[in-house]
Amino acid sequence: MLDLLAGTIVDALGFGVACINIARPDGTLQVVSVAGDEGTRAALLGTTDSAETWDRLLAASEPWGRLRFADHHNQETYQDSLNRVPDLEPIDAPDAWHPGDALFAPLTASDGTRIGVLSVDLPHDGRIPDQGTRRALEAFAVSAALAIEHATLRARAEASEQNYRRLARYDQLTGVGNRSVLVERVEHLATARPEQRTLLALVFVDLDGFKDVNDDYSHVAGDHVLQGVAHRIEAVVRAHDTVVRWGGDEFLVLLEDLADEADGLAVAERISSAVAEPMWYDAHELTVTASLGVAFTSPEDPVDVDGMVRRADAAMYRVKRETRNGCAVFDPARDRAI
Repeated sequence: MLDLLAGTIVDALGFGVACINIARPDGTLQVVSVAGDEGTRAALLGTTDSAETWDRLLAASEPWGRLRFADHHNQETYQDSLNRVPDLEPIDAPDAWHPGDALFAPLTASDGTRIGVLSVDLPHDGRIPDQGTRRALEAFAVSAALAIEHATLRARAEASEQNYRRLARYDQLTGVGNRSVLVERVEHLATARPEQRTLLALVFVDLDGFKDVNDDYSHVAGDHVLQGVAHRIEAVVRAHDTVVRWGGDEFLVLLEDLADEADGLAVAERISSAVAEPMWYDAHELTVTASLGVAFTSPEDPVDVDGMVRRADAAMYRVKRETRNGCAVFDPARDRAI
């Protein structure tokens, strides 16, 4: 859209160059669109100048309605001309356009804030633009400002939508997935054809000693532990495994494409070892361990997220009752999946 506007200004109003600068979050203005010859476009596109430079230049320029004219006779604007004085031989006329002249149109949002600057140069007839050309340029500046504001609002809306989607899928404290991520992944696996299914395992991770951390050192320390545990689990599982925070101090890990049960138990062992490593908070050494329950789902079994969670949870509670800081595989004869 901005390229179209800049090109139309060059073609319809008779300028050799039209540039659109957009204000960036860091306070600079960047040239994002250039209409003119390829050499000029290559030289200007992507270049930036500080907001302070533009402030000085526009303040020193002569107001022409919405426009600002930087006259080469004005040494303040000539010296601060963004180092873009074109190689131009002015015609011999009272209204001749000089290489040091420049014409700008500040672009403002609906709330009055500056969102960019439209600049033009090298009028084809070599003369300072007349009133009709100036009014037309003002109209193009309004269109450019509307286009930039619309694009900005649209980008913000898209960013907000993406953020809401992330909020709906990821745990805000630890950054790992939440329940919806696990459900979505399991439901996807459930739709696979029988010949495409592989051995799966769900590992239920429940922290031992987490309550003591909260009671002895504060919930802030507990949050620190949960974040550390989540990062450690992600670091030791495989790239295609799914880690989610199930709630409180509980995590679930979905293991896919296992060669055999030993393959899954090896991952569970790495999780157990990683969680048990001490971590530090405010000069205090904090230690938690994990009780792990593992439920395997063979390619012939139905893939059901509720059933997998119940079985893994039952195996985990057997560890909690008997030893803690250990791992158990779901056994129908010993564990009751409620």
